[in-house]
Amino acid sequence: MAKRRPKQLTPAERHALLMKRRNLLLGILWTFIVIVASLYGYAHGYPLVAAGQTGQGILIGLAYGVGALLAVMIAFYLNRKLRGL
Repeated sequence: MAKRRPKQLTPAERHALLMKRRNLLLGILWTFIVIVASLYGYAHGYPLVAAGQTGQGILIGLAYGVGALLAVMIAFYLNRKLRGL
């Protein structure tokens, strides 16, 4: 039996497919980054909350988590701008 020839994609279809994959991967990447940043903040704030300093522990955890997230976001943005994307 003859093998079926795969469907040829037009350049526009190929570009649309690549953009779809790229957006999916970026979504997964940002989800992972947000989870890691929140765990980082939680790890720094939890000991203070456990010691009884609830307000200070929450603020420290938020500061560390948001700071880590902002650092990654700025690095990602600068990397894309310097590459010309």
